[in-house]
Amino acid sequence: MKKDKEKRKILKVRPFNMANFSGGSGYLVFSVIYQAMAILPAMIIIWFTSLIKLPKLENSDKFDYDKAVKRYNIISIPLCIIIAIFGVIMACIGNYGTFEEYWIEIFIIGLVPAICLYFIVRFCHRQIIEHNAGIAPMIALSIFLTALALVGIMAFCGALIDPILTEMAD
Repeated sequence: MKKDKEKRKILKVRPFNMANFSGGSGYLVFSVIYQAMAILPAMIIIWFTSLIKLPKLENSDKFDYDKAVKRYNIISIPLCIIIAIFGVIMACIGNYGTFEEYWIEIFIIGLVPAICLYFIVRFCHRQIIEHNAGIAPMIALSIFLTALALVGIMAFCGALIDPILTEMAD
């Protein structure tokens, strides 16, 4: 009898369907963690390859904006597409519900982190090129903003989208 009371207390501590992941997509938010493990190396590759020997204008200390942006796009767009594909695959694998029930959440978790990575790093890259911002602070800012975006996506899906889809599936 005492064990039943302890179980009820434990289950009441955790919110909505996260108590036992009975909704099917409770595990889906963990694919954001897998994406974080893919985004960090991709971010390092983007920064390392796009900042090596930034092209400068002839007879000037200013950077050639067009060449720098072109190099950034050549490097970052394919990497972000690969991360988006990886994210969708991991979201499909991490979900034991059906695709028909949770397709919106799968695409949000799969695509949004890669899109956020592209725009965050692009913003920081432009700050370096246009405003001669420091490279180390911009890299740190991009890591912080990307981590913040991942946490925001996980919170949005876990607190808003997942309960709605779980209720619709039931």
